[in-house]
Amino acid sequence: MTKKKISLIAMLLVSCMAFAACGGKEDDTKEGDDKKTTEESSSKDESKDTADTGKTVEDLKLGCNNFMKGIYSVDILENGFAETCKALGIDTMIVNDEGKVEKTVQNVDNMISAGVDGIVFFGISETLFPVVSQKCEDAKIPFVCYDHMPSEENLEILLENPYFKGAVATKDYGTGQNIGEHAGSKGLKKAIVVTGKKTDPTHSARTEGFKEAFEAAGGKVLDIAWDASNLSDSNAKANDLLTAHPDADCVYATNGDFGSGTMQAMAQHTNVNAKLYVTDLDPDVLTGLKDGTISAANGAHWINVDFATTLLVNALLGHELKTEDGKAPILVAPVMALPSEMVDLYDEFWIKSQPFSGEELKQLVSAWKEEVSLKDYTDVLKDYTVESRLKQKEKEGLITAEELEAVGIK
Repeated sequence: MTKKKISLIAMLLVSCMAFAACGGKEDDTKEGDDKKTTEESSSKDESKDTADTGKTVEDLKLGCNNFMKGIYSVDILENGFAETCKALGIDTMIVNDEGKVEKTVQNVDNMISAGVDGIVFFGISETLFPVVSQKCEDAKIPFVCYDHMPSEENLEILLENPYFKGAVATKDYGTGQNIGEHAGSKGLKKAIVVTGKKTDPTHSARTEGFKEAFEAAGGKVLDIAWDASNLSDSNAKANDLLTAHPDADCVYATNGDFGSGTMQAMAQHTNVNAKLYVTDLDPDVLTGLKDGTISAANGAHWINVDFATTLLVNALLGHELKTEDGKAPILVAPVMALPSEMVDLYDEFWIKSQPFSGEELKQLVSAWKEEVSLKDYTDVLKDYTVESRLKQKEKEGLITAEELEAVGIK
């Protein structure tokens, strides 16, 4: 996801805070390595006193942090949280970290002081997870993590905290790997990459996954432009790369803003005959897919916040979901590749509305489905594809069979 630049001073500040709480290292887990894959659990856990508020769902108030308002790829996560809570009738407190890790920590304190019942937490840096975990444990506030998958080391810390109720996130190594394999399969050989900070576990993992997959397919990553933080940054960095490597035949941008900036740069380098690949399916990327300036894109994993929120709600209602070994669930949200012929339908049912209806989300909460289980979650996530969601929209009467057939879905 797109992140504003994080100052060195801020990183040192949070690192110092993390020292006392056993801070973790940057160590994104590769696709398939997660040993904590969740299975169906018992619906009532033996330590529900760490979460059960005794309240009804309508009485709950949840806090959520947006790392930087105004950045599409994190704003869409905030919107998913807000829409999920609206569907469930839950009050919210949404805070803006303003692109600063020290502000993230302050905002967690603010949400706790404001009396939220639980926190849906977005961790931009690995140093934040142990700090926030300790704060929530000290305050006896249940929390979940969304979008950024913590490192294995930080997962161990989180799973020892009785107030940690789970994570739903994306394995970003696999996200980049998916694009690298696709580009390699097209016979492309020389790639350049426009990406975020090395310390950002999202962009570092996507870049690593792309590089390893692309080079395993016989290609070579010629250069990587690190430290982009917005469209303007990425445009300048892409211009530099395209000037230095006019022989590149493949360009990968690790999120939507970087993709938009790179698209603009490529329009100025008509001597470069390269295919552009992007992670994130935002409106500009959809336009690029439709007009052919972007060859392929993947994303739509931001539904992770919907599932993280409902996990937390279940715990707060005394119906905590755990794995068979009694641990909080760690769930992986799939990343989808979007065919260009489905761009308009994606825009309608992912951008302009929600891929999961309020009624569907209610079936993941014990207030509406008394015996909801972890298997219900894993089944839904396993089946999450563009095609399966569009078929569901047909069942809801929002799209016709003829419209689906027109894009190859029968």
